Order: sequence, then structure tokens, then C-alpha cells
Amino acid sequence: MVSRRAALVVAAMILLAGCAGSDGTTPTTTTAETPTTVEDRTTTETTATSVTSPNETTTTTMNASANESLPPGVNASGVEDPSVLVEAHRSGLNNSSFAFEFRSNVTVGETSQWTRQRGTVETGRSPLVVHSDSVRNLTEGTTRVATDLWANDTSVVVQYRREDRTELRRYNRSGGNVADETWAHLPRADLDSQVTQAWLVELALTAGKFDLARVDDRDGQRVAVLRATEAVDSANLTDLNATVVVDAEGRVHSLSLTAASEGNDESRIHYEFELTEVGTVTVERPTWVGAATPPTETPENETTPTPTGDETTSESEVTTTTAS
Repeated sequence: MVSRRAALVVAAMILLAGCAGSDGTTPTTTTAETPTTVEDRTTTETTATSVTSPNETTTTTMNASANESLPPGVNASGVEDPSVLVEAHRSGLNNSSFAFEFRSNVTVGETSQWTRQRGTVETGRSPLVVHSDSVRNLTEGTTRVATDLWANDTSVVVQYRREDRTELRRYNRSGGNVADETWAHLPRADLDSQVTQAWLVELALTAGKFDLARVDDRDGQRVAVLRATEAVDSANLTDLNATVVVDAEGRVHSLSLTAASEGNDESRIHYEFELTEVGTVTVERPTWVGAATPPTETPENETTPTPTGDETTSESEVTTTTAS
């Protein structure tokens, strides 16, 4: 039986095959850090300087006190229980408003997909808005798909923007089946996992062997910096390089993961996630939401296939199609 952590990594690598794309441009974020391994949790203090971007240098003081508060699931050596940390991240974001950015570049053989997302989410994950842009490079050519998604407690409205048309669809949020094509290559595409990036946190923590590099004070907040350069044995990955920055409550503020996998088609993933704002976010309802027709009722025992990019109708919703 394939373990859960191995299954997650494999899913991230192979779900792209046949449906991914890229414009040949790989967005990159430079992170140059000077990790300090925490071996002796006494009362020593160490000054660490880190470059979080080409134009930003942050000098912080690490207090390695034995009483220091670490995120749930993390001890003085590193990540002790990935599932505890994932749940703390998910729960922490559910109890606060936030804004985020996400970037990915995934290749499988000759196919690839580049995706960028930005979103704003109020407390309780309602309402929320996510804007996505994805470029797919397939054997038959290159395509671009952009989506705008708005959701409240009961409804999800997605605006699909393509070169020749715009489609507007409304879904029942309780159905959990939102057809945002820019998420097609990801191992988990439910809305709540996407806006919190809980799927990515779980993927990273179960793929790599994370050590506690240091503890920083950033913008008045204590955060743990976790680093991994080796994959777990069951992940079958190479060239893994990952950094996770997480606060004492367990909320992941930034995550970067790069890894490769060999097989019939060589695969490579690069994911980046960042919380750009926490606690002060409000969401306005876009004007285009009102044009979506309310969803029709689907019989309880009836199952309708997930919509694809060429369909104009889908599960329990009515589609409006307009020229772009």
C-alpha cells in the first residue's frame, strides 16, 4: 500500500500529465538564508541575518530558550507531527481574515503548467475572492486560462476568461466541486484547501525532512523557520529544497518547495505561497457576480461529471457565455 505522504507527492507530479502548460517563463523568488541549527535549547541568543528578497534584508535575534513557544507539531529539532501543524495552519486561518499569493511551475516530460493566484479571504473563509492565471504548454500547443472566483457561505461564482470568450458559472458551495481549471494539476482542488493552501503545507511537510533552522522576530511576531533539503524515503524525490516560515499559532506565513522526480517522464515542481496580510482583510462582492444565474437543483442521487474547459454547463449550475 502506498503511504499517504508518498501518494500526495506522486499526485502532485503526475496529475499534470496531459493537462498542464507554461509560457516558458518561470517566476522565481530568491531566498538567501543563513540557517542556524538549534542544537542546544539553553538560554543562548544568536543574531541571524536573512535576505528574504533581493531588496529586503532582515536582521533578527533568535532566543533559544527552553521555554520558547514553538508552533504546534514542532519541537527543538524540527517537525515532529506534520498533521498537527497542518491542522493548526488550517484552523488558524479559519479564525482570521487574510490575503495570499501563490505561484507554481510544474513540468512532466514535455508538458508544463505555470499558475499564479492572489486572494482575499474574510474570517471563516466567507466571503472570499481568488484571481488565477494559468498558462499550459501541451504537445498540441499553448493555452492560457484565467479565472475570477467569489464565494460566500452558500454559493460560488466563477468567471472563466479565455482568448475568445468569457463564461460565468454559479455553484452550490456545499457541493465542494468547483471547476477552476487553474487548479487541475494540483493534488487537491477543493475550495477550502486552495484558499488556505493547506494542501501545499501538507504536501511539503510530508515530502521533506524538516529541521528547525532558527527562530526569528519578524514585524513583532515570533516565527519558526523550518528547512528541508532531503526528502523522506517514501517520497522518491530528488533535489528537494524547501523552506517554511510559521508563527507560534501554526499559521504558515510563507512556503517554498522545489523538487524533482525521475520516471517515464521526468517531473519537477516549484510551489511558492505567502500570506501578504493577516487580520485586517475585507472582501467586496465583484459586480460580475450578480449576472450569474442561480444554480438549478440536482436530484440527490444523480451524479454529473466535473466540467471541463470546453463545456458550457456543469454540475447544478447554469452557465452564461459572453464574447470577451
